[in-house]
Amino acid sequence: MRFMVIVKASKDPEAGVMPSTELLAAMGKFNEELVKAGIMEAGEGLHPTSKGARIKYAGRAAGSAPAVRFS
Repeated sequence: MRFMVIVKASKDPEAGVMPSTELLAAMGKFNEELVKAGIMEAGEGLHPTSKGARIKYAGRAAGSAPAVRFS
């Protein structure tokens, strides 16, 4: 099973401000432990929301695929 962990961003990461070296080291150690345990397969990270798109779903009839609109 695969899953994605998403943490709501604050204004600092959205502005491109890097975390402290201590926090980066702690995250790196945690990720290494997950890899060694066979739990983590990838950890590329995501782009800031300013580079993303918002997806809104329009009305949907039973059994039909949702109508997707990018904004």
